[in-house]
Amino acid sequence: MFKVQANMDRSHHDRVAFVRVCSGRFERGMKVHHVRLGRDIRLANPSQFLAQERSLIDEAYAGDVIGIHDPGSFEIGDTLTGGTRFRFPPIPSFAPEHFARVVMANPLKRKQFSRGIEQLAQEGAVQLYRPLANRAGDLVLGAVGQLQLEVVKHRLRTEYGVDIRLEPVPHHFARWVSRNDGRPLDLKALEDAWLGTVVLDVRDRPVLLFEGEWAIRSAEKLRPDLVLAETAHGVVMRDG
Repeated sequence: MFKVQANMDRSHHDRVAFVRVCSGRFERGMKVHHVRLGRDIRLANPSQFLAQERSLIDEAYAGDVIGIHDPGSFEIGDTLTGGTRFRFPPIPSFAPEHFARVVMANPLKRKQFSRGIEQLAQEGAVQLYRPLANRAGDLVLGAVGQLQLEVVKHRLRTEYGVDIRLEPVPHHFARWVSRNDGRPLDLKALEDAWLGTVVLDVRDRPVLLFEGEWAIRSAEKLRPDLVLAETAHGVVMRDG
């Protein structure tokens, strides 16, 4: 699965996950195994797209790209199999270089804003960082280029009817954080250590936001037990 696109049908705010068939034969309605979730699902209404035209298909072969309805259970890099259980290497999320705080122009549209910013982050249009659970704080967006932030601002306005302001923040670097021994992180202790701003990304993975490279070097020196990764899939995870 290499792409998730929100609002393919703007009247229904649907989401479509795009999958490349790598081998074998795909049939409409077939049952496949969702490797990351560890459960079987049925793909009932696969589609192919040509410009703005969408058509249902009955079968597809290796090399074909198909779109399947996403109820919120798919992520970029997911593997679906119809036989042998295996998983392709993950597609990494790279550390952003531009950051901005998100401020809603109209607080009464919080529901539309929450749905929109979550969907855009899940499809990879931008990286979304939020405070730890039960902590008050602002949402921060991260992007590789400044244009990404402007695109998200435009799409929130045109697709969800929400206007936002983007305000500067002191952060310049993001690192996904884990322990090098695979043990769970104590996020409260990490926050109290003042190594950087502790946030969670859209998939609830812990991230440290830093003001400069000197802050990263300081954190690495003070906490050699931590892994600070430049990609989301560079974190150390315990097997199983």
